[in-house]
Amino acid sequence: MKINRPEIMNIINKIYKQEQVRGRAHTGEPANVSKVDRVEISAGSEALKRGMARLEGTDPVRLEKLTELTRQIESGEYKVDSGELAEIILRVMKEGP
Repeated sequence: MKINRPEIMNIINKIYKQEQVRGRAHTGEPANVSKVDRVEISAGSEALKRGMARLEGTDPVRLEKLTELTRQIESGEYKVDSGELAEIILRVMKEGP
């Protein structure tokens, strides 16, 4: 059974057209302009940019040491001195927060 109610279809079409116009109004695009790809820079990339700028101001010797440590960690060559680590933990615990 098919129900033909033109008034309901007219209301649905009217609402649909209004939503289309609102969507274009919110984006600031005219109704007759085709969509174009765009690039947005995330907050994470901004933080990375600030970090890179901070690294540029770092002492070259320290930067070289950090680069070497990074390489060792990534290759699995970096070994933690458990005795030294335990001493640091105990010292921090004694000093308190």
